[in-house]
Amino acid sequence: MSYRRVVRMLTVGLLAILTVVLLNFAAHSAQTLRVYHIGNSVTDTINYNALRQLVESRGHQYVFGRHMIPGAPLAWIWEHPADGFCEEPFGYYPNALPNYQWDVLTLQPFDRQLDSNDGDLAMAKNYINLALPKSPNLRIYVYSRWPRRNENGSLDFDEKWLRKYTSEGNGTEESRDYFEKLTSELRKAYPKTQDRIFMVPVGDVLYELNQRIKAGQVPGYTNITQVYSDGIHFNDVGSYIVGSTFYATLFKENPKGLTASPYKVNNPELVSIIQDAVWKVVSTHPLSGVGVASASQPQTQTQAQSAQAKKHNCLLKGFG
Repeated sequence: MSYRRVVRMLTVGLLAILTVVLLNFAAHSAQTLRVYHIGNSVTDTINYNALRQLVESRGHQYVFGRHMIPGAPLAWIWEHPADGFCEEPFGYYPNALPNYQWDVLTLQPFDRQLDSNDGDLAMAKNYINLALPKSPNLRIYVYSRWPRRNENGSLDFDEKWLRKYTSEGNGTEESRDYFEKLTSELRKAYPKTQDRIFMVPVGDVLYELNQRIKAGQVPGYTNITQVYSDGIHFNDVGSYIVGSTFYATLFKENPKGLTASPYKVNNPELVSIIQDAVWKVVSTHPLSGVGVASASQPQTQTQAQSAQAKKHNCLLKGFG
């Protein structure tokens, strides 16, 4: 056998081995997350279909369900189990949580205090208790959102965000301290599950971006309120901030280089700044769950459920 033929055979063999290794790596690193969201229009700011496009651009899959009632706190949704919007085939939370397996449950606190019969801690526990029997490896995320603008449209974001929670109904439930306290209390309530209870730190990403804006590092921006479209809702840029923060937190990946076109944000410099701020916060936040080993792994999705996981709005019956 000639020397050239030996080299050729070895080269072909090495290429075949390398191909198998790369395919196995890709298969291993690709994630499918089944995520159920509970909240109001602030949760819809995620823009689920746009987030799905971000996820798929990295070779992952995002199958989502939701129970959303406009303007509703967690308590109202719990007390109105057949109202609002949902996704088929999963439906509203009474059907979705006990009858389907989920990898992730996200909960959006809104307009309630920490400790009361209808408070966010009690309500979060209701949803978690309903979901855990079917999804024992569930990861639970508190959606840390942002403070509202004042009635006149003004907002000192830093002042409102850095307030201490006082449980006096004075708006401090829209502070960093509140969302961290809620997450910490949930960890105490579920000692066997505490290593799977996290926070999506959207509010902290907005705070980080506001510091960069004030330092003149975000061209075209003078205040973080420029991503608001009204008192609490966001424009496309704000929605991209939310979506990329959810991506980085749930999939535990740096969003650097992700497309922003699904969110209709086409300023490459701004997109890069947002991605950098998102990863700086998410990768270092002690409650995000990123950078630490997770006790859970994505659960296997059945082929039948995957085929049926198409987006449909359930009948809106009331509220807001």
